[in-house]
Amino acid sequence: MNASVIARIVKIVPLAVVAAVGVAACGSPETGALAAPTAVRSAASVPAPAPAVSASQTPVATPSADPSTASTAAPAPTAETPAASVEVPAVAAAKAKAASKTAANPAAKTEPKPATNPAATTEPKPAAKPAPVAAGGVGITFNGLGEGQSVEVGDLVSFSVTWKNNDASGSRAVAPVVATRQFEGAPCQVVLAMAQGTLERKDASGWKSLPSLSQGGGMDYAGTGNDAAFTLGAGESRTVEYRMRLDAANHPGRLAIEADAPVPFVTSFRDMARGVLNVAVVDHHRPVVTSVSTPTAMVVGRTPTEFTFKVSSPDGAAGLRPVVVLASPGSDRVNPEDVTIEAKVGDEWKSFELDQDCEGRYRVAPSQLVGVMTGAPVSYTFRVGMAKPWQGGPLELRVGAGSDGHYGDTVTVRPDVR
Repeated sequence: MNASVIARIVKIVPLAVVAAVGVAACGSPETGALAAPTAVRSAASVPAPAPAVSASQTPVATPSADPSTASTAAPAPTAETPAASVEVPAVAAAKAKAASKTAANPAAKTEPKPATNPAATTEPKPAAKPAPVAAGGVGITFNGLGEGQSVEVGDLVSFSVTWKNNDASGSRAVAPVVATRQFEGAPCQVVLAMAQGTLERKDASGWKSLPSLSQGGGMDYAGTGNDAAFTLGAGESRTVEYRMRLDAANHPGRLAIEADAPVPFVTSFRDMARGVLNVAVVDHHRPVVTSVSTPTAMVVGRTPTEFTFKVSSPDGAAGLRPVVVLASPGSDRVNPEDVTIEAKVGDEWKSFELDQDCEGRYRVAPSQLVGVMTGAPVSYTFRVGMAKPWQGGPLELRVGAGSDGHYGDTVTVRPDVR
């Protein structure tokens, strides 16, 4: 159907009918099949302007060379056909095609395209909270004590520690901490070999006693410097004074003193700076066993073993006390009622109760020796008996002495048990 015929029909037929007839006459540009009326209605409802129509995509009628014929292809609007509803068949067909594609892929119409400039649509992020500053880069120096220096048990030893910020990139917060590591000369070594004693730190208000001289078994000690924390600028340093006293019960040995630089009130200590100084603990007040007699044979349930040992002390005999310990393997599980320990005081035998030491071994209770075996003589005679056979292996005793809290090395006594 050519354009002149359509123009004449427009005058007497409503435009919607003309559009339907034009689409049906032209058919689909892809399949050649007649377009369904619903597709025409969809095209009429599309608010977007019609896309440009090319000659290869839309099969429109070839225009006539007659100018009058060409002018009738787009009739002027009349009262019956308002200008807003006038469409040529080619435009109606193009709208029908666009509507059919939109219906097949609705997401293409509704989903917005991503922004090509993310900076224009991204909301600004809030400023991150500053992380705790690690204490790495802090140098630690001991003053007043040298590596390997001797420290006497019982003496008050003063020293100081200097913390310096060697990191030029910024300031460092430091909670000064000092404590001793495990000690080979600790009087008790069953669980933790901790040095026994006191440690003080000099603050602005005076000397403050710290909870412990030793680090112990956890990391609680690392928080003891929170109340004395300070901040070091790049290159700055701070010196803190300390003093410690090792109890007389400690034995000689090498002791490591550690100074740390944790960040105040932080519970992670993996990166904190550490400084270590080793000192030699000595004790010139310890008694010494000078001799032990050969013990007599023991008959279980009947005859005790008897022996004599002599001791001496650098401080004289006035403060001496004997030490007798049941040191056999498994002696911590012995029934004390099955063991008797007696000492000869003058011409009589004095019986003592047994007490357990810090390692669980049974011994003569030191409190029972006060006023009974003090001072001279420096020769002690003991006898030990057992009511039942010993099941813990060979019977082993250890003898020694203490003087005003200082304890010397013990000597082993192994009687023949029958």
